[in-house]
Amino acid sequence: MKNKFCSLVLNCSLFALLPGIACAAGTYYTGNYNSPQRSYSTSGYANRMNNNSKIITQNQNATVGQPYGNYTRVVGTQQPTNTQTRSNVRMGTNPQRGDGFWLGAGLSHEFASWNFDMKDSGSKLHYDNLRWNVLDINAGYRFGGNTKMQIDAGFKYGMQFGDSPMIDDDISNGGYLVTEWWNDVNGNHEYDAGVDEYIGQQIGHSLSVGNSSSGDMMGFNVGFGLTDFMRIGGAKLTPSVGFRYLKYKLETKQDYGLTVDTGPCSGTSAGGDEIQCDPIILFYDSVGDTQQVMWDYGAGFEGLDGYWYWTIPSGPDYVTAAGTYMFELPSVSHSYETTWMGPYLALDLDYEIDKYNLFNARFELGLPLYNSTGDQPYRTDWQHPKSVEDEGGFGDSWHIGLGANYLTAITDTVALSLGFTFDYYTLSGGKANTYLNSAYYNGLYNAILQYWIAEGYTETDMLENDATAQNIVRIKEECPGWVCKVDNEIESVYKSMGIRVGIQAKF
Repeated sequence: MKNKFCSLVLNCSLFALLPGIACAAGTYYTGNYNSPQRSYSTSGYANRMNNNSKIITQNQNATVGQPYGNYTRVVGTQQPTNTQTRSNVRMGTNPQRGDGFWLGAGLSHEFASWNFDMKDSGSKLHYDNLRWNVLDINAGYRFGGNTKMQIDAGFKYGMQFGDSPMIDDDISNGGYLVTEWWNDVNGNHEYDAGVDEYIGQQIGHSLSVGNSSSGDMMGFNVGFGLTDFMRIGGAKLTPSVGFRYLKYKLETKQDYGLTVDTGPCSGTSAGGDEIQCDPIILFYDSVGDTQQVMWDYGAGFEGLDGYWYWTIPSGPDYVTAAGTYMFELPSVSHSYETTWMGPYLALDLDYEIDKYNLFNARFELGLPLYNSTGDQPYRTDWQHPKSVEDEGGFGDSWHIGLGANYLTAITDTVALSLGFTFDYYTLSGGKANTYLNSAYYNGLYNAILQYWIAEGYTETDMLENDATAQNIVRIKEECPGWVCKVDNEIESVYKSMGIRVGIQAKF
């Protein structure tokens, strides 16, 4: 056994049962070696084991420390104790917010549309394929300990991206009264029931199409919740209440339109369910200083020609299409500023996939108030600070919001997120306020009155027989201060869906 020594790696029970197995293979040496042969004996070995060795028998990876040199015998798969543990390549863990502050920010690209309809007037307006580039910031604080509460807040600002088409439709189900016509049989310029034949109303229709760009939007929310109020499997649920505000402004430029004044409508001569409305045609004949204006409905209404007399300078005969024309508005034709704001209930879900990844989502139900102010400067003087204002009270509108994010840790406190957003706002039965141009109606009324006076009639005669003057008086009575108010008139819908990339940090 000279210059060799066998290290024994067995448990205590094997020493008692198998004393002959004292020279097993597999001795490891480090450093200087001093032969123990000079002191080798049964008693010396036992003393040496008792005084200098440590035997661990808890598991198959037990190690035996030897007194000879600075080495360690490894049994099983355990690594040497003086070997440094390999560090994780990924440093971040657990991207959950945890107790304390959190702060996040993100960029979204949202696709949206907005439309509103007017029930009685039939006007329909819609902005299609709206696109927003949105920056959002969100923050909150979770109270630690036994106080399972949190507060959270968010802010976002968006700019319209590219051009979006706008369609203002007063043809498919709408229009406005221009005047009423009758066949003046006895030629007294007055409508005599039972004598003169009533022809019908002159209705104006219009359709305009333009592009919207350079709009903007802004929103914020603040809420209070019960942190991890409920658990379903690995998911934590947090209910909350809060207040949300959303405002956007859209402007339309390069607007092209067509307006048509029509008379009574009828079915086609070929039958079927098609309805045709012939445009108004005015024929001017020179009769001294007075022009006779004849309204011809066409072959389908022979014998129903109406006559109107107006004092205009003498001139050659000519024909005009009344209120039928095409128009172009290169500057701003429509401008709308719309607000949805009110309380909401929300439910947040946090699901920890592993120590690096987290999924969270939110479902929100709100009852916002609604307000939309529109400017449609169709006046000849191009001045109209406010054309319409639509309102919805509490309970007239509601909002559904959905959002989800997948977070993956970058460091122990910072996580990257990828997700989507969805919002659906709708109003039913809102109030409509129309701001009329008083100067236009008063000027038209006075012009008609001057004609009747020049013909030897009084204002009473005019009001008894002139439909346009009668309508102006009716409008003034029904719309105090030249503001016409109609309840249960507005239907409005705004919806959007976005893709979001963001970052979140906890403190």
